[in-house]
Amino acid sequence: MSLASGLIPVAAFGLGAVALAYLLVRRSRRWWLFALLSAVASGALALLAGWAVIHVWYWWPEDLPATVIACVGFGIWGLVLGLTTAFLGLGGLLRRGAAQGRQRHGVRPRAGRTSVPRAMLAVAAAVVVLAVSALQVNVYFGEYPTVGSLIHGDPALARGIPHFLQKKAADRYRLLPAKDGWVEPRKMSAGEFRQVDIPGKVSGFRARPGVVYLPPAYFTPHPPVLPVVVLVTGQPGSPDNWLVSGHLGQIMESYAHAHHGLAPVVVMPDANGSQEANTMCMNSALGRVDTYMAVDVPHWITNTLNVDTNHEHWAVAGFSYGGTCAMQMVTRHPNVYRTFAAISAELEPALTANRAVTVQRAFHGNTAAFDAVVPMTLLERRSYPTIHGWFATGAQDAVYTRYAQELATAAHKAGMTVERTTFPGGHSWVMVTEALPSAFSYLGARLGLQ
Repeated sequence: MSLASGLIPVAAFGLGAVALAYLLVRRSRRWWLFALLSAVASGALALLAGWAVIHVWYWWPEDLPATVIACVGFGIWGLVLGLTTAFLGLGGLLRRGAAQGRQRHGVRPRAGRTSVPRAMLAVAAAVVVLAVSALQVNVYFGEYPTVGSLIHGDPALARGIPHFLQKKAADRYRLLPAKDGWVEPRKMSAGEFRQVDIPGKVSGFRARPGVVYLPPAYFTPHPPVLPVVVLVTGQPGSPDNWLVSGHLGQIMESYAHAHHGLAPVVVMPDANGSQEANTMCMNSALGRVDTYMAVDVPHWITNTLNVDTNHEHWAVAGFSYGGTCAMQMVTRHPNVYRTFAAISAELEPALTANRAVTVQRAFHGNTAAFDAVVPMTLLERRSYPTIHGWFATGAQDAVYTRYAQELATAAHKAGMTVERTTFPGGHSWVMVTEALPSAFSYLGARLGLQ
């Protein structure tokens, strides 16, 4: 049951409207004036909070979407109206208690303005408005696409790569496309996701478990050596986001079905170390993640999996932080990754909206060291005639669309062969699920699968 579209979000929106109407409707003009003033104050507080988390506390490097700010404002407004009504009800209860005491002394009581049942319903209505606001934020980002993903969290995956699934062929360097000579057997098992540990033997980086997708052809008695896609998630996030928020299971199943069981082996490493961390996919004071992604991860892949060792058939891809990481890999290590797909990539890696703070935290204030390794600098200084790439952004995401335009222009000037497209949506997993089938179609054609 979808939380990002369909019946549940629509029904919840209607329920939230009813709850807000219940909190608003009263006969008192003073209450309507209070509701108006609290609406303005709630909106202002939401704007201030949205600005502060980016420009004061530096939680993320980009401003929050207006839709998210509006949802936060409505949530705050509903909470204010509900709590105020509850306090009025509590005051009425206290006044009635005092009135009973006065009545015993012959003084006529005054009725409270808000009954206790109404106050309790107001609290319930405020909770509904808050919940609906949170659901609408999720509708925008698509972090939890279904009820199951919200309740159960990350999927339970088999751990490790058994010996019988590890590298087999003595010569795994393939010049011809994987599709050449492939004959689909009558029966094939389904593809499989497995959780793996990819150690940082050279970098020293301590990564969380990654995820690997092995397509149906991988499990055949005489499997072809398949190409590789290294797929990096956004930040905050984890490799499991591709399965939960990105619907990668369904996408890869459809791809393999359409290509006779062939699909790339998809390796999803952790490039941050924790949900909240941001290493910027660089070697810096925050960790040697460039070395992890360019040395440790490829070494583990070629020494563990039955894959093509010809890096002409390797690609790197990602969303947001991951898309930025993909650009960093192909500009810094074109001998490892020859093809990329960057979905909503940043113009350059960033910890915060304040570039000086980013440089200070990651490079101890050495701006020249930071500038020397960002993609735009490398695209200006070097030539990349053998690199092919694909950029995608949300049609409603003006900021990252501008980034993609600048990156694509610079990449073209540096000799890369690139394409750029947009998909419905903003900077969200909803847009990513629209973009991924096209991304794998592009990558599959480049990697010799179609």
